[in-house]
Amino acid sequence: MKQWIGLDIGGTGIKGALVDQDGIMSEPVAVPTPALEGRERILEAAAGLIGQLEQQASSHDIAGIGIGTAGRVDRQTGSIVYATDNMPGWTGTGIRQEIGKLFPYRISVENDVNAAAWGEAWLGAGRDAHSFVLAALGTGIGGAFVYEGRVLPGLRGGLGEIGHLIMDREGSLCTCGQRGCWETLCSGTALSRIARETHADWSSRFLVQAYTEGHPDALQAMDLYLSDLARGLISVQQAYDPEVIVLGGGVSDGYPLWSKDLQDKISQFSVVPVRLAKAELGNRAGIMGAVKWAMTDTTA
Repeated sequence: MKQWIGLDIGGTGIKGALVDQDGIMSEPVAVPTPALEGRERILEAAAGLIGQLEQQASSHDIAGIGIGTAGRVDRQTGSIVYATDNMPGWTGTGIRQEIGKLFPYRISVENDVNAAAWGEAWLGAGRDAHSFVLAALGTGIGGAFVYEGRVLPGLRGGLGEIGHLIMDREGSLCTCGQRGCWETLCSGTALSRIARETHADWSSRFLVQAYTEGHPDALQAMDLYLSDLARGLISVQQAYDPEVIVLGGGVSDGYPLWSKDLQDKISQFSVVPVRLAKAELGNRAGIMGAVKWAMTDTTA
């Protein structure tokens, strides 16, 4: 049976696995991302994982390599159009070209959040949806729009940059250079900041736990957080009109604990219905989706 090598290159780690045409995935392997050491070292680490997986698949035909990566991606060339300073020098990296020098397979490259959306559309929370937006609430807020099973990239690969919707024109400076972006209010980084501002020794996880236990300070902090989260989700619904918004990323782990309050706020603020669902694939989504893109990609 044919298998694909799937890779998920993030700012802190690189994960990889073998995936077959039915979505059956091998045990993932992982290495830290040498992000501060430059593009050559990142590519070297990625190639090392690919080589390891290639050996594991010795009895199978490898149909191709799918790579999901942090940064805005040009699908046609498999290169990085733009990446933040979390990965210095990653902008302009020709991933398909460089990895293609080392391995004789078709190579498809996609943005990491888009890759997660491909995965959720294939075998996750979006598999039965005609259209959905993936809102990835992590270090920042990433997004992807899926229509009829395909992730739409936009003109420059940035169609789903929902984390940079401006919610407060006089708000905090964002890493993108704008002020008051949604991710400055509702990302995992923002939730950690809110926790520390509530009590200096609180983590975001402790804040959510205290909120479930009815701690007054936690209730007040989470009320503000969930209000901003609700308004952002309403804006996403109004802009994209999806059948469902799928919540992913580390913050979504707490969704079962605060989903009712969030839905109540959406009902209070919104003139249109907003249907939410939690992502189902967890940390497998990026690898699975990179492979699904490799199966679909006609440019490689």
